[in-house]
Amino acid sequence: MQETPSRAKERPRDQALSERYFLGVVLFVTFITYLGTLQFAFVYDDLHQIVFNPFIKAWRYVPQYFVSSVWKQMSPLLVGNYYRPLFLLWLRVNYAAFGLNEVGWHLTAVLLHVAVTFLVYCVIKKLTGRLTVAWLTALIFGLHPIHHEVVAWVSGATESLFAIMFLAAFLAYLHSLESSRTIWLTVSAVLYGLALLCKETAIVLPALVFACDWIAASSPDPVNRVGTVQRFRRALLPSAFYLPVAAAYLIERTRVLSGLGHALTDVPVSAWLLTLPSILVVYLKHWLFPVRLTGFYDLFYQSHLSLSGVVLPALVLVAIAIAVWMLQKRLGIQATGYAAAWIVIPLLPALDTFVFGNGELVHDRYFYVPSIGASLLVALIIEWALAGQPIVFGQPGRIVGAALALSIVLGLCAVREASYWRNDFILFTHGNQIAPHNSAALNNLAAELMIRKENQVAQRLLETAYRKDPEDGRLVFNLGRLTYAQKQYSESEKYARETIRLDPYPADSYILLGQVLLQRGKIQEASQALRDGVKLNPYDPNLHTIYGIVLKMSGDCAGATSQFNEAIALNPTDAIPHLQLLGCRAALAPTKNLSGQSSQP
Repeated sequence: MQETPSRAKERPRDQALSERYFLGVVLFVTFITYLGTLQFAFVYDDLHQIVFNPFIKAWRYVPQYFVSSVWKQMSPLLVGNYYRPLFLLWLRVNYAAFGLNEVGWHLTAVLLHVAVTFLVYCVIKKLTGRLTVAWLTALIFGLHPIHHEVVAWVSGATESLFAIMFLAAFLAYLHSLESSRTIWLTVSAVLYGLALLCKETAIVLPALVFACDWIAASSPDPVNRVGTVQRFRRALLPSAFYLPVAAAYLIERTRVLSGLGHALTDVPVSAWLLTLPSILVVYLKHWLFPVRLTGFYDLFYQSHLSLSGVVLPALVLVAIAIAVWMLQKRLGIQATGYAAAWIVIPLLPALDTFVFGNGELVHDRYFYVPSIGASLLVALIIEWALAGQPIVFGQPGRIVGAALALSIVLGLCAVREASYWRNDFILFTHGNQIAPHNSAALNNLAAELMIRKENQVAQRLLETAYRKDPEDGRLVFNLGRLTYAQKQYSESEKYARETIRLDPYPADSYILLGQVLLQRGKIQEASQALRDGVKLNPYDPNLHTIYGIVLKMSGDCAGATSQFNEAIALNPTDAIPHLQLLGCRAALAPTKNLSGQSSQP
């Protein structure tokens, strides 16, 4: 599969020195660029996946990872779309090593990205046989700011974790083309299975193998050109090797999640088709101009054909495709084909937006693996445009100079874009500035403002949004929390009940309702609300504690004791249920009269 131009021939010793030097520099610069993230806090989903997740805090829960959704600790009764047992295992190992020390978690996230960058180099070097293209691709990939979510956000590391297995599986496939075909394909299939257990988007590997094998069989020479049927059979054989693994994974996924996937938005296919050009252009824009990036974007479904929302984005995509097609002979037909395959095929799962909520159509982390193809394409363009005599460790001086300039620009942008993940307040403030209509950014910012006791600012933000969309359950819930904090219990109860009407499954709504009813002296109703919450989520230790306190207040110390024991089992370090349990035990202990006999019959 190698396509080595004559100008790239070097003496083996010089090439080995050049390879070690440039690869070492690329990995070092990538690590240094993201070193500042070690000072960051846990943010956003980190709180639920790490800080408040009882399943990652004890080894006895590991078997649960393989038979449940990744969000079981929050919504065990809801069907999920994410089956990622090895990602949960990675969280467990990190917790065992670092506890809740954010530095260790962020260090492993950075190291995962550095490892992926190394594998990108290995794959591109093996795929194209072009050293300059390999280290340029790795450099662009490692430093590109579009990876801000993956590297700076601990929960985003699911992308880099699966990418390691995915790239290693593809590299093993490339080795199978040279020797020990069955052994290497077996290794590749095993790694493919591990990648699937990290993240479901790894399912596309057989398609990628097929595409790359098909491209490798192309030849501009009519004498060496392979017929279409023979070419198809040749590409199908290695890709078919993965199908039993894919089938086994899909069967298990269907069993655990009660289906392959579940739509979260009820939109017609026509709306999806109309929105697709805008989605792709957003990724293109963020790749070419990686500034003002965030975890939230104001991109919503297009309901009708429009010039700005559909036609212009489609024309931009067509223009880009034509430009790449016209350049392919100069860049190398095979190498350009590989770049296109690595962009398009890994991006396909992210285009199934039916499994995302509205306002969640685009995330930069979904372009993590596809950016390998984009990095390769840029590297090919740089090599073609700036090729010259080797003068710097066997590499063309103009290319090295361009790489240095590109490193400075990408590195500074990466540091800036990653900085917005420093803490929740900065993250959500920036997200709301970039995407003021995004519900997730707005609701989370309001929650942070409440934590900072800036209730009036939070109230203005929430009420303005509520007037525009009174059916947004998170908005209603946060208004309930806000009015509860302001001791407006009647209003808070109204919002809590409305939240449950809009979405009866999140246990948080029942916690809020129970607390409100408790403040209003409705102990029995509060107990019922919290009982419903415990049924919905028996894995929340705080919910067990609150329910136990209400039971204790109503005189049911036996029931309260059971709830406090449940809370302690889920979170042994929480002092509140321990103290409450002591009070219950004292109340349940038989009192003794002056003669020393028990007063209980």
